[in-house]
Amino acid sequence: MLNLKRSIDMFENIALKQEAKGIEKYGQRLNPLDRYDWLRMAAEEQVDGFKYLHAEIEKRRFAIGMIKGILSELDLDTLKKVEPYLKLLEGGKHETSD
Repeated sequence: MLNLKRSIDMFENIALKQEAKGIEKYGQRLNPLDRYDWLRMAAEEQVDGFKYLHAEIEKRRFAIGMIKGILSELDLDTLKKVEPYLKLLEGGKHETSD
């Protein structure tokens, strides 16, 4: 339930900020009867969202590669401590006992 609460809180916070941003930019709240094609605008926003997700995937892939390169120079004990967290960043399951 804690994760759900955090998700709801984050959604609300972003929604309120976006509302304020829209009012600042357009001088009013979103009006469903405006001249815009809302479906088209939503589709465009989804494409932008996908591009943002893909950019973050690429950024993390790069950072993980750099971290692995640095870790290859360290002792085996340190590598064993860090490796589970790298796997987590790569989309794996968190399996450490901490």
